[in-house]
Formats: sequence, C-alpha cells, structure tokens
Amino acid sequence: MKQNILSILFLFALSVTIHAAEVTFRFHSGLQAENLKSNMETRISQLLTEIDNAAKDNRALKLEPLSMTPSARNSLNSFWKTFHFAIDFSENIEKCITDVNGFEVRNIPVTLKPVAEGYKGELSKELTISFSRDGEITGVHMALANNVYHDIISKGRDFTDVRRRAEILKFVEEFRSYYDEKDITSLNNIYSEDALIITGKVVMKKTSGDSPQLKPEIVYTKQNKTQYLTNLERTFKNNKYIKVSFDNIRVMRHGAKPQYYGVTLHQHWKSSNYEDDGYVFLLWEFPEDENQPPTIHVRTWQPDQLGGEALDEKEIINMNDFLIQ
Repeated sequence: MKQNILSILFLFALSVTIHAAEVTFRFHSGLQAENLKSNMETRISQLLTEIDNAAKDNRALKLEPLSMTPSARNSLNSFWKTFHFAIDFSENIEKCITDVNGFEVRNIPVTLKPVAEGYKGELSKELTISFSRDGEITGVHMALANNVYHDIISKGRDFTDVRRRAEILKFVEEFRSYYDEKDITSLNNIYSEDALIITGKVVMKKTSGDSPQLKPEIVYTKQNKTQYLTNLERTFKNNKYIKVSFDNIRVMRHGAKPQYYGVTLHQHWKSSNYEDDGYVFLLWEFPEDENQPPTIHVRTWQPDQLGGEALDEKEIINMNDFLIQ
C-alpha cells in the first residue's frame, strides 16, 4: 500500500514538473542598469514560461500576475485565441535594444500551433517583446525577418532617420499583428482621422477599335477611415483566422519633408475564407513631439499581378504618387 502511494506521489510530482517547466531569459548586452536588467530578465522569463506551458496544456494564458500593460495583455490574448505558440528553447540569450519609447528584445524562436483548422502557413517564427522605460512589457509580437530589419536600419542617413526607421519597423510588426489579432481598436488609433484608403482590384475591360478584346486592368476605389474599418470589422467576424505576412519592405524618407515616410510592403493575406498577394503602401507622419507615435495618412493595396504577370515596378504605388503639402 505504501509503495503504491509513493508511486502515485512520484507520478504527481513528475507531472507538476513537466507542466511547470521553466523558460529562462537573460541579456548578453545592451543594458547597464543592473536592477532594471534583472527585473526585465525575470519578467521575460515569467512571460515565456507562461506562454510555453499554456501551449503545452492547450489552455488560455494567465497573464494577470505579469508586469504588462493592459493593451499588451489584451493584444496577446487576442492573438492566442487563433494561434498558440511554444517557445523553442528553454534558455534564451539576446541583446537589449533601446528605442524611443523604451526597450525591445528580438529573435526569440517560437513555433506556431494554430487553433483554427485549415491554416497551412509558416509555423516557425520569432518573437519581439517591447518594454517601457521602467521595464514594463508594452507589446508582444511576431518579428520581421532579421535580414529585412537590419537592411532597412542600415540605410538611415542620420541618427533621427535611423531612429525613425527602427520605430517604423516596430510599428510594422505591430500593424501586422493587429490583423492577426483582429484588433480594430488599435487600427483605429494608428490611422489619422482623415486617412485615405485606396484599394485596387483587377477587372476585365473591353478595348476600343475594330477588334475589341477583353484586357485586364486595375480599378481603384477610395474609402475613408470609417468605411474601411467598418468593412474590415465585418471581415474579421466572417473569418475564423487571419494571418498577414510582409516581405520586400521598402522605406523612403521624403526629401523636402523629412517627417514623412513612405513604406511599401509586399503582403500575403491568408484567412479561413480568402487568400491573396499584393502591395501595401503606407504614408507615415512623425509628429514634432517625439514622444507621440506616428500616424498613417494613406493606405493603399494593389494586386501584385496583372494578367498573370508580375506588376511592373513602375506601377507599384509609392510616395511619389502623392502630393504632400
């Protein structure tokens, strides 16, 4: 009898050990303040441990005890409803990056575990975690590819340009996550009230002349911010999951008005009901107050092919197509 009880207790202890496996994190460089460094390492370790255990147990996240802003907690919970993900390594070591709003940690490998059926996209990703200046977690997002990040940063002409490029890339990661998380509130906040939304679609038009033929042509429609977000919210409700990915990212600073930046992204949109590829253009403005976030004044989308052929480079919308006064 005693042996059975001991066996049961041993199995119970083993089970607890398995499900409470700890994921650790520490910085190898980038942060000198020892107390802040220690606190952030502890907070990252706690977050990664909770994420990994929740993925293994296929349960909801328990983020309330963690040092996170409400928006970061809500954003991660929203993403978790569609995509669980496990942390690839039990020990993680990365550099601390300082940005205008605080700090950032990149390159934490994770593996997606889609909740909804039908997702066949890439499963291997990297996690980015953002912090305020006092070390509170302000965002958790899937990262852009490392080579893309460093290539765009390296093209900065001065300190301000480099800082803004880093901030744009951070916002692009968050911007992409807003669609994955179906976060209408954050999308509403990032677009200016007078934002112009332009969407292109391919239609077949008959040519004139003696031998008319059907020829593919892109027709563009305009929406205001309210119309766009209303239609997008309907799309969110009608899809079990949405996964947006970006590649071929280009960042251009306006020559005469350096507070404006044009960002061109090749976007792959995959949802439970629809899939497409196209180019997204975003026109960003940085305010004079550097503590305020940039806003998007223009968003365009156009298909990346016309008549079965790749869209000509000259046809891809960029900042030169808009008059900035």
